[in-house]
Amino acid sequence: MSTREEWLVAAVEEFRPMFADAGFPLCSKIRVSCAFPTTFTRSGALGQAFPDGASADRALEVMVAPSLDQPRDVVAVLVAQLCHATNGALSHATVAYQKAAEAMGLEPVGVNWRVTRPTALFDEAFGNIIAGLGDYPHAALSAERPKTQSTRMLKAVCPTCGYIVRVSNKWAAKGLPVCGIDGDTFNIEEEAAQ
Repeated sequence: MSTREEWLVAAVEEFRPMFADAGFPLCSKIRVSCAFPTTFTRSGALGQAFPDGASADRALEVMVAPSLDQPRDVVAVLVAQLCHATNGALSHATVAYQKAAEAMGLEPVGVNWRVTRPTALFDEAFGNIIAGLGDYPHAALSAERPKTQSTRMLKAVCPTCGYIVRVSNKWAAKGLPVCGIDGDTFNIEEEAAQ
């Protein structure tokens, strides 16, 4: 498989019999993609499932966060989201979701099922499939934006004694400071880019 979406679709097809055998058949139309869930930046959600009614062609839409790149982690999130595809399991709070997730080897982190983690049963059930799928053809993507520097302080140097102070552009434009030691006006010194 050359793309991550092909890998995810192949995984879903491998999982269909497991869900059916456990009594939780998956809906026929499932579309899976590697994309940030709508709540990723707010809650850190790693997966999201949209009900079939949200899609124009009535497909269940599943997103797996591109911040994941390890096959086991991707499959754990994918399986948790596929549990929403079972009858009556759109909410984490429903018994249907919890039973499906538990049958697939997931357990809640904390007191509710909003966040799950794989158990030994998960590894036993999905380990060979994960190995058969091979490497996930994707490199982790960070959603963090680089911090921008809000104020660049300029280096002002006394030409006589070498005393150094820092001054903002705003104040340098109004007039450079005067050295308290020898009374000379400071000069702005260009700093090498780091």
